[in-house]
Amino acid sequence: MAQLMTISEMRDRYKKKEDPFDLTVEKWIRIRRFLDTASTVGDFNNLFQAANVAIPFCFEYQSRGCTGCPLEKMCGRGGGGRLLKVMRLLQIHVLAILAGNMLLKEPLFSEVDGILMELKTIKAKSSEAGD
Repeated sequence: MAQLMTISEMRDRYKKKEDPFDLTVEKWIRIRRFLDTASTVGDFNNLFQAANVAIPFCFEYQSRGCTGCPLEKMCGRGGGGRLLKVMRLLQIHVLAILAGNMLLKEPLFSEVDGILMELKTIKAKSSEAGD
């Protein structure tokens, strides 16, 4: 099973000047890999916690209300639809397992893959703007 990123790992690697986009993408890649084998309440609770791990942009921009953050439209005020959907789907999986059912993971895979695609697009646009 893939190892999920913790807040301390994220902070430590960011302090070592690792690229914030790369760290954010890695967080979601790990979530996607972990999701492949997730099957218990504990697994889905761990995924929920990992999805809540603050990303480097939050360390920098959250105190300013996310203003200027390159991901503001993705997860900031009113734009976090996909992130909220992932969180809700994870909670629904927990409830289903507690009720003795297993749900299909495809909707979760689709949303996480969408987050990864969106992150890569924003990074590419950010790189172009910085040139």
